[in-house]
Amino acid sequence: MPDDELFSLAKAGKLRDKAVLKQQFDRMLHDPRAEKFSSEFPRQWLQLHKLGMFPPDKTLYPDYDSHLERSMQGETTAFFAEVLNQNLSLSEFLDSDWTMVNPRLAMHYAISDIEKDEFQRVSLDEEDHRGGLLTQAAILSLTSDGTRHRPVHRGVWVMESIFGKSPPPPPANVDPIEPNPVDSPKATIRMKLEAHKHDANCAACHRKIDPLGLAFDNFDAIGRWRTEEIVQKGTGANPKVDASGVLPDGRTFAGPKEFRQLLSSNVDQFNDTFIKKLATYTLRRTMTVDDREDLEAIAAESQASDYRVRDLLETFVLSDLFQKR
Repeated sequence: MPDDELFSLAKAGKLRDKAVLKQQFDRMLHDPRAEKFSSEFPRQWLQLHKLGMFPPDKTLYPDYDSHLERSMQGETTAFFAEVLNQNLSLSEFLDSDWTMVNPRLAMHYAISDIEKDEFQRVSLDEEDHRGGLLTQAAILSLTSDGTRHRPVHRGVWVMESIFGKSPPPPPANVDPIEPNPVDSPKATIRMKLEAHKHDANCAACHRKIDPLGLAFDNFDAIGRWRTEEIVQKGTGANPKVDASGVLPDGRTFAGPKEFRQLLSSNVDQFNDTFIKKLATYTLRRTMTVDDREDLEAIAAESQASDYRVRDLLETFVLSDLFQKR
């Protein structure tokens, strides 16, 4: 809800003056009520409402509890707030050498030397295997089903939240992935997904979706790092994780680190997606072809300012798309 100063300026018609509007944007960004945006926008954009929708099996994940779940979500919203408040680049969402943790999440990530009880910024080393949004436990958990990771769900999430594209629904007659037979060698979910390559009804879409999710196979259903996939049924040892892949454009990656680097090397597509997600949230409507020119103008200004998020928000608020809604 606008405060008295904004109401007064709007009544006087002064908010049409971009200098005044810029000044008010700066003021409101430092208002405590701006924290709601840093919480609610990521929830919508990143689908955080799905976290906990399928509570992890207590037998398989005894350490998972409501405190950890809240900490997972808290990391993601605190991370967004830090990027915004420090005016960092959108590329930080794709890959970073830091994150935000509290003691409970630090324990989950095996990060030591946490000094405060609240969320705090910590540096990440290569052995932490994390960086950006895609390796945060909230994202990895909400794209799982409570018992196992789901590469296809993770791939769809990347398509929707990072690339801004929605894949078509699967054919009605597709067989689900069955549990591993007790008398067969243990097989990873990746091995079972290979069958999609031989089904003409599935191959075209899964060639685009699967690599985006398989890149994060080193993370289990609650976002813990692993090098072996725990298979409940079957014979022999648990199979090694293979998180390598080939993107539809032919680029290859060996695992999540290389995949994040590929994403952050080309921010333009994510820039377009972020702006559309922001506009949809703020204007409360889906973007249409009539908005294309305004969206492209905002994207160009964002690119010119090195994709810095606070600058991008200011550009959006000053744009015709926002002012003429």
